[in-house]
Amino acid sequence: MQRKLPPFSALKAFEAAARNGSFARAAAELNVTATAVSQHVKGLESWLGEVLFVRHANGVELSERARTLLPEASRLLDEMASLLPPAQEEDHSVSVTISAPRAFADGWLGPRLADFQNENPGITVFVQAQDKQSHPERNGTADLMVSRMPATDDNLLSELLFADRVTPVCTEQYRDLMGLVQQEGWKSVTLLHDALWEKDWPRWGEQQSKADMDWHAGPRYPNHWLLLEAARQGRGVAMAHVNLASDSLMEQSLVPLAPQPIETGDRYYLTRRRGHRSPAAIQLRAWLLDCMRKSTSMFA
Repeated sequence: MQRKLPPFSALKAFEAAARNGSFARAAAELNVTATAVSQHVKGLESWLGEVLFVRHANGVELSERARTLLPEASRLLDEMASLLPPAQEEDHSVSVTISAPRAFADGWLGPRLADFQNENPGITVFVQAQDKQSHPERNGTADLMVSRMPATDDNLLSELLFADRVTPVCTEQYRDLMGLVQQEGWKSVTLLHDALWEKDWPRWGEQQSKADMDWHAGPRYPNHWLLLEAARQGRGVAMAHVNLASDSLMEQSLVPLAPQPIETGDRYYLTRRRGHRSPAAIQLRAWLLDCMRKSTSMFA
């Protein structure tokens, strides 16, 4: 059945004018001119075939029909408002919150944040370090989220940040002392493990020709930063995640022992809300993608 309805703008103008008892106050509330309110009301009166306001020199007065119609019009507009999402106000925030796995937050993001904030002194960055892997859909507080899973929610947008790769690393002194350029030197090497990535050494070992190696032997470290620090102190060979170890590799405090890193199969994604308008989040996202692109290209 086809509904016969008045123009919505006319109904809004009438309800505001009747509730405020003034075309001028209604115009201020609706952010239009008093003339526009008057024209909308006249249109509704024409559609109804009835007078809604009695005009006087010093104002307007509601007709009996208007007094009857006002409560129903207000109820209808309130119900419509409750069914619609709240209006999105433009966010001019100068702070941004990013959530990331602790290894990424501590080993890659943390050391670089000073550079970002030197370039963007008006922006404050809050970092949420997540010990456990989280679905992007479950984080309702962060503006940006680094995760090993892309978002599946239509309100979120994920883009690939980097493909995870690993390579064995140590100091030049340890490499030369143990003779790790030759295969025989590996028999006496100390393998350093990240407790969160227990499969790193066995995965790499499966692809090597080095015999008689126990790829599970060696001390464990609770996070990747401590693992790399142990390698920098000459305690052994660490299986480094290339993007997390990029600073040490660039400054050559650690050197790779393989010609090419191998992929772990993990992907890291940067997720944001669709249509977000936060200048701080936009700036941080662009900076993250640019830094990661430069970091990845150095060890391609």
